[in-house]
Amino acid sequence: MLIYFDMNFTSVNIIPVTKARNKLGSLAEEVRGENYIVLTKGGSPKAALVDINYLTGLEQDIKNIYQKTFINPKLLPYTREFTRSEIKAWQKEDTL
Repeated sequence: MLIYFDMNFTSVNIIPVTKARNKLGSLAEEVRGENYIVLTKGGSPKAALVDINYLTGLEQDIKNIYQKTFINPKLLPYTREFTRSEIKAWQKEDTL
């Protein structure tokens, strides 16, 4: 098992899928917080075992980031709110 430390000092275990198969249960117990296990196939990363609480936190962080939009203050005079009917029309166009 290789242990790799990235720039943020997170411990990452890198294990081939073939070696991980027989000890998946114990590997799942090893993942904690930012410490995760990367599974490789043919020497390339294919999947990761990640602490579920850490994953849930990442998903929430991403949702929070995508809810925010940056608008250059110089462009504010050129912006407006769109009506529901305009948005529905665009969504309908997207499905055509």
